[in-house]
Amino acid sequence: MKPSKSDGLTLVIDTSICGLRLALVSSSSEVPAWRGGLDEVQGSASRLTGILTGGLKAISREICEISRVLVSCGPGSFTGIRVGIAFARGLFAGRELEPEGCTSLGLYAAFEFVRIGGPVAVYLPATRTAGYVAIANSADDVKLLPFLLGDFSAKSLLIDNNTAALIVGTWSELCEEFDRVGKPYRVEIASGVADASCLAMCRLAASGRRLDDRIGLQPIYLRRSSVEEKGGIGAN
Repeated sequence: MKPSKSDGLTLVIDTSICGLRLALVSSSSEVPAWRGGLDEVQGSASRLTGILTGGLKAISREICEISRVLVSCGPGSFTGIRVGIAFARGLFAGRELEPEGCTSLGLYAAFEFVRIGGPVAVYLPATRTAGYVAIANSADDVKLLPFLLGDFSAKSLLIDNNTAALIVGTWSELCEEFDRVGKPYRVEIASGVADASCLAMCRLAASGRRLDDRIGLQPIYLRRSSVEEKGGIGAN
């Protein structure tokens, strides 16, 4: 069902994890009115406007009807995050509106807590030795932390052995570390994270809840230096 013209329209932008994901969310429905995107990282920025235009056309809406933008600030690729935030800000240029930032990885972890029915930690690699983890102890209690793989066993980020561990992508170094530690964690390889993260952002948009201004649009980049600068475990 296409949304009514009177419905507020929220644009969801996630360019942080894989290519880009866009969605248009009506205030009258928890189901996105439209979703689209690309898995390719290269060239996705140049196609962002065209994909959004096609999405608006598909639901018979105009770009001027977008009254809210929710954009992921990471953690994710340096270029992807900058593209997403710049596009979000440009869309509201000249209007007394500001885009809202969030972490799609954190929202995904909260969704996984509900699906699994218990604490979950979602690991996203920055390099072969560093990354970020989103730890969900409840659907509303999610912590985002950087860490270095070398100190994983010395000071684990997992709260207890009942915490399920989801690893984004085939991060073999982390899988090997779990095996070496030998604790009975439930370890899974997370798939479809980009789509699931986008849907989690859509649910937040549909709820009508405004984000705390302190979240702002501070990007979280996936690279070793940024992990160390943010005081990852073992960082000097």
